[in-house]
Amino acid sequence: MLRVSHSSLMSPDRMKPRDASLTKLPDVKRVMLFGFNIQSKGPTTQTMEDMKPLLQLVFYFMEKLRRFRLSKEAKSKADKNRLRVEEAFLKTTHAARAEAAAARREEKKRQEKERILLEDDPDKQRKWEDREMKRQIKKKAPKMKQLKVKAL
Repeated sequence: MLRVSHSSLMSPDRMKPRDASLTKLPDVKRVMLFGFNIQSKGPTTQTMEDMKPLLQLVFYFMEKLRRFRLSKEAKSKADKNRLRVEEAFLKTTHAARAEAAAARREEKKRQEKERILLEDDPDKQRKWEDREMKRQIKKKAPKMKQLKVKAL
């Protein structure tokens, strides 16, 4: 069995980032993998001789790929696929950054609340709670535009 794969032909779901903190697309290495299933118990001279044409096939493919050029249609299709992969990557990293920013904001609010509640001044605590309540009400209120109407 001969199995050949090339890394630039990978589907977008296989290119998902392992580390969510990455901000740019990882570098793609040009790789060609050959896998041979050999029906043998161990390395013998006969097995090595039988593998010689397969090894020559590997070098033949390497030489062919060096001179291989894609047609305009194939090149445009590959470029579209690369663009699609890049957009998917940017979406995932954007979501991860937004999530991290929300977590930081939440942590900052929690620390401020703890700091205010640890203070001995009940007046400060009450004022902070009033401000926080006003913010919550403002967030929940629907946003409406005000129209100025001239009186006739």
